[in-house]
Amino acid sequence: MPGAPVPHDCSSSFETAGYADVVMPNRLRHPFTYLVPKALEGKVTVGRVVVVPFGTRAVHGLVIRLHAHPPADAPAQRLKTIHSVADGSLDDDIATNRLELSRWVAERYAAPLGQCMELVLPPIVGRTPRMQRRYVATELGSTFPLTDTRLNDAERRVIKRLRGRRQGLSPTTLAKRASPHEAEALRHLLDLGLVQLCDQITTAAPSGGGTRALGTEFSRSLLDVGDAADLETPKEATAWPDTIRLALESATRKGIALEAEHPARGWCLLQTIRQTKRQGRRVLIITGEIERATRLASQLAQSGETPTLLHGGLSPFERASVWQAAQTGSIDILVGTRLAVFAPLPRLGLIWVEGEEASALKEEQSPRYHARDVAIHRAHQEGAIIVLSSKHLSLETWREIEQGTLWAAVYPNPESAPVISVVDVKPFPAGTLLTPALCEGIREALRRRELAILYLNRKGYASVLHCRDCGTMPQCNSCTVALTYHKAARLLRCHYCGRTKPLPENCHQCRSPHLEPVGSGTERLEEAIHRLFPQARLARLDSEAVRRRTQTRALSQLLGAREIDILIGTEMLFRLALTHRASFVGVPDADAGLHVSDFRSAERTYHALIDAVSLAEPASRGGSVLLQTRFPDHHALTSIASADPAIFLQHERSFRELLQYPPFTHLIRLDVSGRNETVVARAASRWADLLRVMLVAENREVQGTTSKQGRQRGTLESESCGAASILGPSPAAKYFVRGRYSWQILIKSVDLSTGRAVVSKTLERLEREPRPGQLRFAVDVDPVTMA
Repeated sequence: MPGAPVPHDCSSSFETAGYADVVMPNRLRHPFTYLVPKALEGKVTVGRVVVVPFGTRAVHGLVIRLHAHPPADAPAQRLKTIHSVADGSLDDDIATNRLELSRWVAERYAAPLGQCMELVLPPIVGRTPRMQRRYVATELGSTFPLTDTRLNDAERRVIKRLRGRRQGLSPTTLAKRASPHEAEALRHLLDLGLVQLCDQITTAAPSGGGTRALGTEFSRSLLDVGDAADLETPKEATAWPDTIRLALESATRKGIALEAEHPARGWCLLQTIRQTKRQGRRVLIITGEIERATRLASQLAQSGETPTLLHGGLSPFERASVWQAAQTGSIDILVGTRLAVFAPLPRLGLIWVEGEEASALKEEQSPRYHARDVAIHRAHQEGAIIVLSSKHLSLETWREIEQGTLWAAVYPNPESAPVISVVDVKPFPAGTLLTPALCEGIREALRRRELAILYLNRKGYASVLHCRDCGTMPQCNSCTVALTYHKAARLLRCHYCGRTKPLPENCHQCRSPHLEPVGSGTERLEEAIHRLFPQARLARLDSEAVRRRTQTRALSQLLGAREIDILIGTEMLFRLALTHRASFVGVPDADAGLHVSDFRSAERTYHALIDAVSLAEPASRGGSVLLQTRFPDHHALTSIASADPAIFLQHERSFRELLQYPPFTHLIRLDVSGRNETVVARAASRWADLLRVMLVAENREVQGTTSKQGRQRGTLESESCGAASILGPSPAAKYFVRGRYSWQILIKSVDLSTGRAVVSKTLERLEREPRPGQLRFAVDVDPVTMA
């Protein structure tokens, strides 16, 4: 067995030694010590990927330390031996940086070290290691005379078979030709020490067949790219070359936050790339979506640059090829999604995060890192410039600007703004989608033979199907959430797990036939528009109407040929490369996002409305936007209507600071889930109790003060323990999803290290205990969504 996990410093020593600490790509938080066989001395170095036995399996692991002596609690005779060195190891010149980066991610996000180490390794596409049990002849058995009278005929046949197979024989293979006498003979040979049963590691070819030659060509985008990048200097961004030159020449390498329209950001990116390349350094561009990454790469290629793409849409072979090319210095500009932030680019001079506020930059599975924060740390680590770029910067970035850690480059373009009007829908009947003003805007666009766009970020026909007599709503059996009604497909769908049910004719509770849709989605809006404007050419863009690349490409071509009059869509509209803007943009339910139980709901609504406004032509060309809302006085709506971002920023920052939400504090969300509701609730309560006890003890140790004792569990919804506050436990917003119950605990901590350390200690304790009901514990440091 491997030795017990040994905490240590991941030093970068490459000396030959007899023992290696190896981390596995799993949820375990410490490395294991293995023997280095003489055949691998000099080949096993820090940063090397090795194949090792782990329990009953063979796995790839990463060597993070070499030393001459085994740990005190794991004597050498108990240690297993490294089997072989695998392909796909870290280059020696950059191993130290990559290992430090993965250790930082593990510490920053309270994540298992092995999973974080896996982030910095290239995709392993070679042969898969497997553990097999085999009977082999021992050294004594290989030379033992077969004429010895202690052996009978059956035993001689068995030992002779094993001598002819240096790798031994598996129990299954050996049993195929073995008689009952030979089975008894095998047991006797084991007792004599002539045969032994041992674990051996073999390799199997990958499921996709053999390997193949790979290039680094761009993958095709889900959305067609637009025209070539405009190289004319935007009037609002004339100061950018001097700004980036000062940043590149500065000894402190201070980062920049850039807020501008898309054309200006594209021009600034191109100028920054060229200045960085003149210094002989490389460029890494990170964005949250494959479509945006592909479009950026295409636009750079059209401007004469040679970017390379790296994202999850590539095959493992393609990702490995790109990774190897980056590691060898063959790539000057790498464009990718969040996984590309770990790519091994030597002499890195610029990291550009495009759309820095996008929630897609946050990994949803462990380790739940945020690519923007990793990019900032890596830029500081490698002496590169970091640029956070967006049409609408996040409040976290504005906070960094206020604190002086980022320079601000804000380039508004008032000439591109359309006329914006707001309609209060409270005087209209409940559920009104199309007010007279909205219909008039569409009618005017049709009269001018120009495009009208309607943005509604809810797919389906209606949010729920409601029984008018008893009030029952059909729910998903696996998630206990109301099913969304899709009229065209005549079904109900759960948008959490994807399960569907046929459209019922009667209420399952009271058998009433009076079922009516409540709420509105894009499908219902399309039906209403078609009824009012039967001659208009309609198209709908959401994940239900457009599922394939060919459909998206066809829609883009129709828009480019001006063969669509009215386009209805969800936020997929913002990822579509429009060749021309709309004459009219209508938002039938502008405040829909405000009702989500998330402290970031106002910020997301504000950003979505900015994106919707940007779909319209400027006022000088007759462009107009109409927002329908029940809350016209909300600061997100008034800021958009007056084209004054300061209104939103001032109100939202005051709200966050008053209630101590990010960016003025740190949040740690702890999730407990399992199949048994009672077990989950009990485990969440126990975790919260452990946290409170440990935080109080931590506070005493730091401040030397006594804290109130004897608090009863569950008597307070929120409890302050020194520098941190604990909220919960309580049922999660998604309480029952895919057959699993979930409870949630929130920790607010001004000092992130305090809350994070306590979480790690309590989690290690909980994971050592029995976990019935498939109980799972998850940690999300600085989550981007709470719903």
